[in-house]
Amino acid sequence: MIKLDQQVIAFILYILLFLLGMGVMTGSMHRLAGRRMKDTLKRAADTPLKGLTLGTLASMLLQSSSAVTIITVGLIGARAMSFSQSVGIILGANIGTTVTGEIAALPIGSLHYFFFGIGFILMCLPVRNSFSVGSFFFGIGCLFASMAGFSSLAEPLAASPFIRDLLVDANGSLFYAVIVGTLFSAIIQSSSATMLVCMGFLDHNILSLPAAIAIMFGSNIGTCLTTYIASMGTGREGRWTAYTHILFNVLSVVIFFPFIHPLAELSMMIAGNGKTALAHTSVVFNLITAFLAIPLVGPYGRWVEKKKL
Repeated sequence: MIKLDQQVIAFILYILLFLLGMGVMTGSMHRLAGRRMKDTLKRAADTPLKGLTLGTLASMLLQSSSAVTIITVGLIGARAMSFSQSVGIILGANIGTTVTGEIAALPIGSLHYFFFGIGFILMCLPVRNSFSVGSFFFGIGCLFASMAGFSSLAEPLAASPFIRDLLVDANGSLFYAVIVGTLFSAIIQSSSATMLVCMGFLDHNILSLPAAIAIMFGSNIGTCLTTYIASMGTGREGRWTAYTHILFNVLSVVIFFPFIHPLAELSMMIAGNGKTALAHTSVVFNLITAFLAIPLVGPYGRWVEKKKL
């Protein structure tokens, strides 16, 4: 019991390390490009496709779809952006964060020590913006270190009756796996961290790829909670931005849910291993759903604004 408790504590610490890394990366990119990014989003998202592109790039830089959607909600609340402009950005924000999964799928070994070292050196240099750049590298080191930790803890954690039952149920029911991903991501507020945990279990063949994909689908829904909380007090348009984020992610999961097994087979054929296949599936899922939604963005935005909700 003591050993298991230590493993659970280590698991929680690795999640916190990952969230620290993501927070440091987001903060450094905010310092480097935050104000410029806000101005760009405010001026240039005048068509759904431009909004999608900007949302994708912003989310790739900040490595947080929640951060991008919160910025967007804030701009709407300040009347600096219309609701119609925000929808394309929200679609793009989901695409940008898939970069984290692709990075995590790389065969990194002990590369996190390199990023820690480079980051620490740059943070100590008395050069303009070197602290922010160093923070970004330090954050990547945290991401890689947490991923290695998740992988090392996968087998010991699977020995726990609770975790074992959870994984068996997830492997046996994809709907249950979606629920698990939604709740876990809502609690820790990071779809990327949820996917990294799945990768750790995939490394040891404890979790099936279809179940991992279903959990990843659910994680996209769970992170909507942050946007909803941020939308409170921003007016009706701000709240509808949060509602749209939730609606889009839920509908995306509903549409793709029947195709989880074909997706798993196709991605495994291309990638060759479970965690890379999961990362590729995340990219494909978010790209296809975003481009399917783009033609509907304009009419939907005009309908919401016409109703003055």
